[in-house]
Order: sequence, then C-alpha cells, then structure tokens
Amino acid sequence: MKKKSFLLVVALLCISFVLAACGGQSDFITETSKNLSAYEISAEFDAESVTLDAVQKLTYKNNTGRELNEIKFHLYPNAFRQDATIKPVAKQDETNAYPYGKSWGRIDVTIVKENGNPADFGIGGDDNNILTVSLSDTLFEGESTVIEISFIDYLPKCAHRYGYTNNNYSFGNWYPVVCAVVDGEWVTNPYYSNGDPFCSDMANYDVKVSYPKNLKIASTGNFTVSTSGDVSTMTANAVTVRDFAFVLSNKFNSVGGNVGNTYVQYFYFDDDNAKANLQVALDAVATFNDMIGEYPYASLCVVQTDFVYGGMEYPNLVYIASNLDATTQKQVIVHEIAHQWWYNLVGNDQVANAWMDEGLTEYTTALFFKANEQYKEEISYDNMIKTVQRNYNMFVDILSAISAKVDTTMTRATNEYGTEQEYVCMTYTKGLLMFENLAYSIGQSKFEKCLKRYYKDCRGTIATPQNMIDCFEKASGITLSQFFSNWLDGKVVMGG
Repeated sequence: MKKKSFLLVVALLCISFVLAACGGQSDFITETSKNLSAYEISAEFDAESVTLDAVQKLTYKNNTGRELNEIKFHLYPNAFRQDATIKPVAKQDETNAYPYGKSWGRIDVTIVKENGNPADFGIGGDDNNILTVSLSDTLFEGESTVIEISFIDYLPKCAHRYGYTNNNYSFGNWYPVVCAVVDGEWVTNPYYSNGDPFCSDMANYDVKVSYPKNLKIASTGNFTVSTSGDVSTMTANAVTVRDFAFVLSNKFNSVGGNVGNTYVQYFYFDDDNAKANLQVALDAVATFNDMIGEYPYASLCVVQTDFVYGGMEYPNLVYIASNLDATTQKQVIVHEIAHQWWYNLVGNDQVANAWMDEGLTEYTTALFFKANEQYKEEISYDNMIKTVQRNYNMFVDILSAISAKVDTTMTRATNEYGTEQEYVCMTYTKGLLMFENLAYSIGQSKFEKCLKRYYKDCRGTIATPQNMIDCFEKASGITLSQFFSNWLDGKVVMGG
C-alpha cells in the first residue's frame, strides 16, 4: 500500500515465535508449498557501512507452462541509484522521503551460478532493474534448476520500503526476486513511484540474517533469534508466501497476543497507544478470518517504521508509518492487514490492475469498521463512505475545471496515471466505491459470499480481473461482467 488519503524485546522473540509455530499451519499452505520455488538466503548486515552481504540459492521450479532458456530477476534496490531514470519517489514526496538529504542505494550482483557452475548473466531492463540469467540447457515445464546469486545491498538513508533512518533499517524488496510469468511473458515492471510496482509468485523461504546484537528484528515467517558475542542471528522459515521482508531497530519494544492459530506482535519505537493498536491488529485478523477465510500462518508482525507513505504490506509483516495520528494509524493497521488476504494470499499484478487489491482492501477495511462497533465513535463505516464519496467528487470536479476531458478509467497501469493523486483516486477511492456499490446492489450477505469464494478459488495464484468476476458471479448467482466493465471503463457517473 502507498496511501496518503487515509491518510520488542529480543528475549521474547525466540519464545513467542516458537509458540506461534506450534499453532500449526493450514493444509492449504502446506500442500501448495510442495510445488513452489524455494529461496535459501544467508546474509550479514553491517550497521557501520549500512550494507548487507548475502548469498541466495533459488531452487527454481518451472511452473510457467512454457520452456525456459533464461530466468529473470527484479533488482528493486537499483531504483535507489543516483543515476536511476525511473525514481521510486515522486518529486513532491522527496522532502519526506529524504529527511536527512538525498541519499543513494543499490544492489551489486557479484557472482551468479547455475547448479554450481558459473552462469552467463546480464543486467538490463528499463533501468538496470532486471537480472537475466542464461540457462545451460532448456528448462522444461515441471523441471527445476538451482541459481546461486551473491550480492551486496547498499541501503539509502531514506524513509522508504528499502532504506534506513535514525530509527530503523527497512529491508523490503531487498534481494533478487524472480520475475513472475503471466500469459507466457516475464513481468519486468520497473520500480514506479506510483503505487506498489510488484507482481510475484508464491515461494518458500529459508532466511538467515546476522546483525549487531544491539538491534532487534521483525520478519516475515516464523523466526527465532540467537546471540553469540556481539552478533545476533535470525533464522526464519516462511512457506507459501509472495515475498520476504524484515526490519531492524535498536529502539524496538513489542507487545503481542494470540488470535486463532496466529501470534500477532506489534513492534514500535514511539507509540503511546501500543496496546490499543495491538488490539486493532488482533481484531482485524479475527474479523477477516470470519469474513474472508482463515489466516493460514502462525505469525504476523505489525511494525512501526519511518516511512514516507502510510503503510506497506508484506507477507506476515506490515509497515505502519511512524508519523500518523491515532485515527489514521488504526485505519492503516486494518488496511495493511487486509492486504494479507488481498495481495499475499490472493495475488494480482499490482501495476496492471492495482484496483484489484487496493480497491478491495479499502472496502474490506471499511467493512471492518462496520463489523466492529467499538470503534464507531472514532471511525464509522457511514462516515468513511461519505468522506470517500466527497473526496472522489471533489477530485473529479477539480479535474473537470482544468481539462475538457476527464479520464475516470480504472484500467490504466500505475505509471499511466498523470499524477499520484489521480492514481490514488482511481484505484483506492473509486475502487472502494465500486465494491461498496456492488455490496449495496446484491446485498451484504451475498457480497461476503463473493469474498469467501474469491479467496478460496484464487489464493496462491496471480488473479486476473476475469478471475475475480467469475468468482463473484458464481458466489452471487448474478451476471456482473457489465457492472465491472462500466466502473472500470469510466462509464459510471457519480453525483454528489
């Protein structure tokens, strides 16, 4: 999530996450994990140079439906290079993203091997953002190969997904991520500043990270921490997840609690409402378990970070920006946790179809506040809908005043919106209104059946708009293709 409109004690880590792991994981993630690619990453973080030296072994399983002679990887950290042509931060956000002044980062790939032998590779793409590894032999459907990549991360001093501040070190999208194949083609989108420029397949992870013992860690997956001398080492296991992230800080405190089979932990460095915010997170998991389907993992970390935007979702871990007011903080916590279902479990191409996860997540967030009346004095469903409707109409009115033609289509890729505000309005805001209108039209009970069907049928996949429409039609028994096309193509006119 990139959104402005809504706008720990180490000793406990081993105990809490071992206990969490005992809660068990669902049959879905266990069975799905058996046919996925698998990452093994061993890394050492040097706080003095702010670098991460790592070796990654990817056992790549060809599930693409086509023969492969090469494998492509995203090199997301290269977007933070000084000479990058496609910047991860929009011009108007640079002051907040770089509070200490401009700073640069990158990823250096030093060695690439295939099955233990040196491999030919090149770095290209739109902006040095893609690593292409040539294979020694054709890789057929169902076959596997092992790609080993040695790399060094250089973190920018930047309040972003990937970067550090005086409060934390954030490692989001930090390693060479194998590109997804959709409709037979590699998805190689660069790191656009609009939205979340990601599209990833599910995979399994075994990750080991060493770092100075004065730091505490929050991570994707079930993890334990051991300490020897001045170094702590985190060992994490995550199966059937779409990505892997972690955050380090020497200021973290934490509170935690159980909901269902999941241990939820809130890591923070500056929050007088920590226990209340943990409760919001627990309520969110409980609500979505009932509304959508059971969260199938044993752990979830909610992590306060210095972040230029409101929050960001990763599997089993979400960022919550440190500069939010108390009300916005609650909304963002719920929104990011909803992304555990609409982004991680049910994936989509977040560049081509951002409305699928962002619009549905926004409306799911609204439904949380409808279902949990204990928050209604501060955040009510009715007021949320009215505010979103007003904001949308105001934005369209302003555009109409300065342009003869206003584009309200939702089918554009994130980089095709003229401004970040337009992107937010057409994916988050109009997306919420579309799903709210659908729920009103078919009834809330039937709408929630649609959510359950979409989750059950599409979890583990990269869903397309047609997949969503098919699931909603099957669950509701109503033909909805025209409804969706009218909204997505900008044919619906909403009045104030």
